[in-house]
Amino acid sequence: MAAQTTTEQAASLPETTAAPRGRVRADIQGLRAVAVVAVILNHLLGWPSGGFVGVDVFFVISGFLITGLILRERERTGRFSIVGFYARRIRRILPAALTVLIATTAVGWFVFNKTRAWETIWDAVASFFLAANWRFAVTGTDYFQQTDADSPLQHFWSLSVEEQFYLVWPALLLLLFAIGMLLARGNRERSGRRIRIVVIVAMGLISVASFAFAVWETRENAEIAYFSTFTRVWELGVGAVLAAAAPLFLRLPVAVRFVLGWAGLAGIVASFFVIDASKPFPGPWAALPVVATAVVLLAGIGGPQRYLFPISNPVTTFLGNISYSLYLWHFPVIVFVPLFLVDETLERTIITAGLIFVISVLAYLLIEQPLHHSPWLRSFSDAGVTDAEARRVARATARSEAWGRWQERFGSQFILSTLALLVVVTVVIIAAGFSSRGQAPQAAPEASQQNAANPLDQARADLSAALSATAWPDNLSPSLDDAMRTTSNDNPARGCFEPGSTPDFGGCTWGSGDAPNHMYVVGDSIALTYAPAFRQIADTSDGQWKITTIGLYGCRFTDVLVKNDGDGVMDSCTQRKQDIADRIASDQPQLVVVANAFALGQSSDGRALSTTDMVSSTASLASRFNSAGKIVYLAPPPLGADLDACYSQVSNPGDCVVDIDPAWQDFSAATQAQAQASGDRYIDALPVNCVDGRCPAFAATWPTKYDTVHLTTAYSEHIAPAIRRLFADQGLM
Repeated sequence: MAAQTTTEQAASLPETTAAPRGRVRADIQGLRAVAVVAVILNHLLGWPSGGFVGVDVFFVISGFLITGLILRERERTGRFSIVGFYARRIRRILPAALTVLIATTAVGWFVFNKTRAWETIWDAVASFFLAANWRFAVTGTDYFQQTDADSPLQHFWSLSVEEQFYLVWPALLLLLFAIGMLLARGNRERSGRRIRIVVIVAMGLISVASFAFAVWETRENAEIAYFSTFTRVWELGVGAVLAAAAPLFLRLPVAVRFVLGWAGLAGIVASFFVIDASKPFPGPWAALPVVATAVVLLAGIGGPQRYLFPISNPVTTFLGNISYSLYLWHFPVIVFVPLFLVDETLERTIITAGLIFVISVLAYLLIEQPLHHSPWLRSFSDAGVTDAEARRVARATARSEAWGRWQERFGSQFILSTLALLVVVTVVIIAAGFSSRGQAPQAAPEASQQNAANPLDQARADLSAALSATAWPDNLSPSLDDAMRTTSNDNPARGCFEPGSTPDFGGCTWGSGDAPNHMYVVGDSIALTYAPAFRQIADTSDGQWKITTIGLYGCRFTDVLVKNDGDGVMDSCTQRKQDIADRIASDQPQLVVVANAFALGQSSDGRALSTTDMVSSTASLASRFNSAGKIVYLAPPPLGADLDACYSQVSNPGDCVVDIDPAWQDFSAATQAQAQASGDRYIDALPVNCVDGRCPAFAATWPTKYDTVHLTTAYSEHIAPAIRRLFADQGLM
């Protein structure tokens, strides 16, 4: 690749280069290569555990290079053009990024389920407007969306963070330039030094504040902290401070630069293996790759790093050149390939890695380079001529020559890359056609009356038929897309499980008010997911039962307060449980059904709770009901498949069949033992969810769940007779 000028190499993450004028720093290209390879390996293999910190390496590089570019432009010309800066940014980042956004949303529309396809479109909109990080921060903490599959555009969060920094940083630099000029009293020779000092102080203070906030926010809300601009500014700021202080390090001895370079590189590599998801991140653990990257950059300020061969060789230089393309394309490929190749095999990994590399190289040659150097696009960022007439004449004179040079340099490359891309697309389409397991939709068998006398037999027959289905039924009601979109919003008892003050018990009671028998169904969102079934049971009991379904989603009905991040859950949980316990103790119902999630958790003070802790704490709370011998522990459905990932237009029902998870089995055994010890009852949920340990995503014409945990309202209502039969078989109804 021909050497690019400083201006030409001002780009987005990770392809952002601004070397001293006329020189491309091979060590920086190598750092980009190391960082992007670490990110790809982490996303593709889950190894190295801290490979995701490659993004932090990019942040430091970007802050260093862009700040250095702006400072040098101001010192060289006496001014800095914000218009020219943003024009170059748009010309550099937009063509490649927009191509990925359009291609990803188009592919997603034809292969994803409609819910996920629309989510991808909105992800693309947020990415285009540089707000992807905030979108992912918000959706990542939504209680009913906690099991979503990865967005193929999730990696755009880091691009948004960087560009948000660039929306503010140039304007702030202009202000700092003015302050530096005032301090230099108009002396141009002194103004350069004063400006750099002002930048160091200002960016240093901002970085310290951002780092402190990152540490605090990581502790308080780790998911928001990871995506937040405010917790990442310090990483770009470290690079900016180093760029402003660069003249101080121009004369470092070669031996010192040698030691610093290798020490910094070792620190970066170590961070890939030392850091993992259990470490508080980005505050404070991001400091390790950030400081290590800054050390490598510092070591290269005084001249080429001739001895840092792991990142100063032709291979890493090439990977650094295409790193922006690699970063843009790797995540969509990683997300899309498993839709066609379900089995996690070595072959799938090799195919995925190969597609990432081939598509990235072709995009670099076909889109990134030619459009970046396009005379048409470059004309829009030409800020060098201020007189309009002179600019018009200059452009008219140079246009034909510019296009001639562009065609000479990129014409054959453009044609060959286009042909190669067509070949790749054709091969991928043919391979996708052969690998797709989806068949033409078929109608699900309607529930027959054959086993109407025993609804448990009917449930087993429906589930068995679903397990043997080879194509998604076209008569599911609601469709899986509708079920995933609706979540629990159509659940008639949702208002009885929302945070806030305790709901009216009468409004949460179904059946005849004069019924001689009263049942309470209490718990977290599992009790909510069973509520439609119990409403059906009450309404069809010939006036014999009234059933109150009440609780709080996200609030485990245990004596200990279990930590939950849902809005308002922790504020309402303790009082809600107390109010319900008092009411049950007062009413003395015939039965109290407790339905909680079978999942581990932490106490509100951060103490890990084991299965035994959770089960015994549930029994402890139940003892406050004063209903000994009347307690029924109703097991939740076993965890289902991640529908966002397994249900698509190119999948089949078998892709969404899962085995019973070990955690559910542990909780089931412990809860059953607890019920026997206390003289209470345990109702197994497997007969209405799974057959022989295998659990499908639908039964007859009903989707079973809308996520991995919760039953759809329609299926909950459908299994009401079977649940009643489970109770009747134990003499409870």
